[in-house]
Amino acid sequence: MLPPVTLGEVAVTDVEATELSMRVIGVGFSQSSIVFVNGQRMETQFVSTTELGALVPTWFALATPELFLEVRVYRGDPEYKGGARSPRLPFTLPAPELTSVTPDTLGSEPEDAVRITVTGKNLVKGSHALFRDKTYPLTVTSPHEGSFSLPPSALKAQTTRDTLVIEVTRPRSARSLPLNMTVTSPTPAITGIWPPTLNALDMHRGKAGSASVERIIVSGLQVRSNTVVKWNGTPLHTETYDGANRVHAWIPSTARMQAGTVQVTLETPDPDGAKTSSGHALPVKSEPVLHAVSPAWVLAGSDEVRFKLQGEGLGQGLLTQQVVHWNGHRLEHFFGPDSEEIWEFIVPAALLAQPGTLPVTVTRMFDGAVSSPLFVQVLAQAPAPIAHSLLPSVLSVGDAPGLLFVDGAGFTPQSVILLDGQERTTRPHGPSRLSTQLQAEDLTTKGVRTVTVSTPAPGGGTTLPLLLVVHAEQPVPVLAAVTDGVYTSAPAGGGDLSLRVQGQGFSPRSVVRWNGQPLPAEWTCGTSVDCVAGPGNQSTLLVKVPAEWVAQPGVGRVTVSNPGPGGGESLEGFFVLLGEGEPKLSVSIHSVVDVGVSHDFERDISLWTTVAGNFINASNLFVNGVARAFSGPSSLLLSEEEVSTPRVYELRTFTPGHGLSSPAYVRIQGALTPTLRGVAPGVVSQGEWTATQQRLFVLPGENFFWFRSSLKNSQVTLDWSGQSRPLTGNFGVNSVPGGRTRLEGTELEQVGVRSLTVSRVAEGGGVSLPALLNVVSERPVPLLTHVEPMSVLKDAPALALRIKGQGIHSATELRWRDFRSSLEPVLTWDGQVAHYEALLPAEALAEPGGVDVTLETPGPGGGRSPPIRVVVEE
Repeated sequence: MLPPVTLGEVAVTDVEATELSMRVIGVGFSQSSIVFVNGQRMETQFVSTTELGALVPTWFALATPELFLEVRVYRGDPEYKGGARSPRLPFTLPAPELTSVTPDTLGSEPEDAVRITVTGKNLVKGSHALFRDKTYPLTVTSPHEGSFSLPPSALKAQTTRDTLVIEVTRPRSARSLPLNMTVTSPTPAITGIWPPTLNALDMHRGKAGSASVERIIVSGLQVRSNTVVKWNGTPLHTETYDGANRVHAWIPSTARMQAGTVQVTLETPDPDGAKTSSGHALPVKSEPVLHAVSPAWVLAGSDEVRFKLQGEGLGQGLLTQQVVHWNGHRLEHFFGPDSEEIWEFIVPAALLAQPGTLPVTVTRMFDGAVSSPLFVQVLAQAPAPIAHSLLPSVLSVGDAPGLLFVDGAGFTPQSVILLDGQERTTRPHGPSRLSTQLQAEDLTTKGVRTVTVSTPAPGGGTTLPLLLVVHAEQPVPVLAAVTDGVYTSAPAGGGDLSLRVQGQGFSPRSVVRWNGQPLPAEWTCGTSVDCVAGPGNQSTLLVKVPAEWVAQPGVGRVTVSNPGPGGGESLEGFFVLLGEGEPKLSVSIHSVVDVGVSHDFERDISLWTTVAGNFINASNLFVNGVARAFSGPSSLLLSEEEVSTPRVYELRTFTPGHGLSSPAYVRIQGALTPTLRGVAPGVVSQGEWTATQQRLFVLPGENFFWFRSSLKNSQVTLDWSGQSRPLTGNFGVNSVPGGRTRLEGTELEQVGVRSLTVSRVAEGGGVSLPALLNVVSERPVPLLTHVEPMSVLKDAPALALRIKGQGIHSATELRWRDFRSSLEPVLTWDGQVAHYEALLPAEALAEPGGVDVTLETPGPGGGRSPPIRVVVEE
């Protein structure tokens, strides 16, 4: 018998866990000593007279539930002639061990995922890290090291300390002992509260009106998703709001019953105790409180202006209980509040004649209490205009003349549209839209026209140039419907037949054919208002079919063609001429089915048969002359094979006693050629947004997507300069037909003109005529339209201003007295700029009084915006 042995260690030797290494400790070991496991010899290494090493295959170790080892010496050994063995020693398979975590202290809710590295023993592929009851896959580089990523959502602030555990499945399921991994949170800081002042609710027993503000919006730094707003030390129900550094908190009505000053704080949980911001004073006043007035500036000499006023404690809503004063003048017209607690007042032209910074106050009549003022700037100089986009900006030679719209900001009644530098008669549609009438001679030759807007002095200026392209090529027309004004059929023999041919891509040069014969056609945009230049969203051609062509029952096959270059002929439309007493067959709106649709409801065609306007039950159905069973009481379900390729099906029904019906048609329609009508924005300044930012890019147009199917994936793309990106639809109440995408700043870093097309080639469709995007080095003069808040307490710890405006460049700065602040855009989910934010330090709020806030953009171009007055209150 050999002396007893002990087990130094059993460990995994490779990340696949195919072998285990074993250290055996004892005395008197020699080159003849061999390790046996469960009676089987293992590959043994002689280390020293007190240590042996052995490799154990994992499959062998897993073959039996009980494991034991021993050391043997074979017969013939010089010392043990007859052989020898040690006592058996039981052992178990190794578990993972953790020795370090890097980093072991993490900040809560970082901007990006955090990579964690662990070191230890027995780490194998397929292992997981367990943190806060969730598992994360471990990338193992050796049995001693691995790493995994924690997303920001996994690192929320909390009061308890955290541990990390590693779980392995080989060579057996096991977990390591935990190691500490601490998540800490910084101390939050308040930079602003909206609204900056509240009204006390019960000071006048309800006569001052109910609260229009039920929650406050607190801006801050180092705010976390579970940061709580406290009101004089009492936590409020708090939720995140439009960004990482903004929360909103609901105010119980009992919390604001009396006038006074409330201390608002932010508190974030932390293992070392809650992190609490310094207090931010929030006044609760007994007198009326004004939050905002808009517009915040108007031009001297304007006609009467209707202003919107937001506030609290103005009265119960009876107009006899409050009075608005404009620069000390009592106003006669005061309305409200509306459902959003917005009041309105009208300032007559006589009070807008002279420039100045004019106060607005509200006086409650029942107690004479007067609000603190807000200020409106009456400007002597007009702002510089900003042009954003044209509609349309893509036309063809020979298109119909009509309105050209320029969308932008800062337009005045004196602003004028210039086409190639020549002033055109201009119609204002408010401060953000102008129009001019394009004439036929504007569309006689191809070329690229520049469109700018000029506002005359004093002030004013000229916008960056938008580009209007007139192509020699014509679009491919798309025929949507042929009707007599209501129906797609009429009795034969009724004399001359007047028809409306509706579709897209039509122009005065378009030719209508009836069964191959051309007809004189009159183009119209089909609206009661002025027509937009070009083909319009849904243009119409009016034709009259001679009586002799419609004297007999049958089908008129109608097409529309545009002459070259480009152009082409549309798909056929159908107008049915009914025989006397002939049953009439009609189909549902699914008379057009997108090719390749797979869902049953998109291939289901509703049918109904009428005689003299009365519904009858048809007994038989024929598709292209072949008998076909109804799929429902009065419907036809086309198979997937039947909609696999573009084609037209002629349908008829048969009813005993009435005979065969008139035909109706169902079109299986492939991808159409897109019609691109413009781009928004149509002009961009170099560096307008930073390289890593994304902004919304809208492309108005038609035929970008499948006609009927909302479930079929589209492969429509925006293409330019060898780049291609997918488009999504312009969905929403205020959206125009077309598509949208998001562009990064890096894609528009180079000055020049980009030629953009919309393609459906991947779907078997065509490519639109190109629109032009103008990237220029010059920067616009910024236009400041909104600042929130319009009042702030003196000596506040900081001030976060919410800014809205147009023509804001990444280099634009906010000016506040001698202070400057950069602007950070806050984007919506689809890449639109919701607003900008600027942060000012406490030193900027040290002096009371009015501050004229402006935006300033350095050259090339650029300039300073009109001011908006913000009041620093004592």
